[in-house]
Amino acid sequence: MPKLSEQNYRTLIELCPDALIVHDGRTILLANPAMARLVAVPSAVGIVGRAILDFVAPSSQAVVAERIQHMHRADPARLINETWSRVDGTEVEVEVAVAPMPWVGPTAAMVIVRDVTERRRLEAERETLLAEKELLMREVHHRVANSLQVVRGLLNLQARGATCEEVQIQLRAASARISTIGILHSRLQKDNSAVEGEVTAYLEGVIADLRMSLGESYKRPIILDAAEEPPLTLKADLLVALGLIAAEAVTNSIKHGEGEIRICLTKNDGSLTLTIEDEGQGFPYGFDPAKDGKGLGMRMIASLTQARGGKVTVGAPHAGAFVPQSRIAAILPL
Repeated sequence: MPKLSEQNYRTLIELCPDALIVHDGRTILLANPAMARLVAVPSAVGIVGRAILDFVAPSSQAVVAERIQHMHRADPARLINETWSRVDGTEVEVEVAVAPMPWVGPTAAMVIVRDVTERRRLEAERETLLAEKELLMREVHHRVANSLQVVRGLLNLQARGATCEEVQIQLRAASARISTIGILHSRLQKDNSAVEGEVTAYLEGVIADLRMSLGESYKRPIILDAAEEPPLTLKADLLVALGLIAAEAVTNSIKHGEGEIRICLTKNDGSLTLTIEDEGQGFPYGFDPAKDGKGLGMRMIASLTQARGGKVTVGAPHAGAFVPQSRIAAILPL
C-alpha cells in the first residue's frame, strides 16, 4: 500500500466537509477552509494563531475550557453539542468531536466541528408538528367519546320506549358496547400520548374499567399476562381494536364461562396474539365466530380481527389438542 505524503494529508484536511482545527490548548495551530466558512472568516489563515475560545459562544466557553483542562480524559468517540461564534457575533449550533494529540502538547487536540443549526431547526419543527398532532388526536378522541355518549343516550331512550322485551335487550346490549368504545377512546385521551401507547398499560386500564363496570359484587378474577420486554408500543387504532376484542371476549366469558378469566398477549415475528380463556367448558370443536357466532360480540371480534388482516381461532382445532376449549385467540399482523 503506497504511503501518503504530507501534501496528501494536507489535501485531505482541506477537502474535509466538516470544520477541522488543531489547537495546543489555547491557540489554533491549523484550520481548514470549512472552519473558515463556519465562523465567517475569509480564509483559514485568519484563524491560525487565534485563541480557540474566540470562536466559542459564551454559553459554551466553560464547557470547552473544562474539556481542554482534562484533555487526557477526552473520549474521541463522544459527540458534544455546543454553541460557537462567528466573527460577526452570530452564533451557530455545532456538534463537536475531539481527539487528544499528546505528542503536540498535554492539552492539544484535533477538533472536528459540524454545523447542526439546520438539523436543530428541523428537529424543533418536527417536535412542534408532533405536539400539534398529539393535541389534534386528543381532541378527536374527546369528540368521538362525546358523540358515542349521545348515541348511547339515544339507544337507551329507544330501549325505554320499546314495547318488545327482546328489542329492549338488544338495544341495551348495543348501548353497552357503544359505552365500551367510548371508554376506550377516553382512555387514549387521558394517556400520555393520544397517537400511540404502551399496550400492557392500556390493557390494564381496559380491565380496570371492566371491573369497575361489573361492580364490587363480581368476584371472578380477571388476570392479564402481557409483560413484554422491552414494553411494546402500538398505534392508537390497533390499541382500540385490541381493547374492544378483549372487552368483548371477557364479556362473553362472564356470560357463559366459569372460573378465572385469563388474558394473554404475546408478540411473535410480525404478529400479535391476544388470547382470552376461562375454566369453563368452552366452545364446540370447529366453532367459527364469523359463521357460527349468533351474538354481536363474537361477530365483532371476528370483524375487528379480519379488518386488520388477522384471524380468529376459537377453542381447540380438533379433539385431543392441548388447548382449552374456552380460548379465543385473535392474531393480528403488526
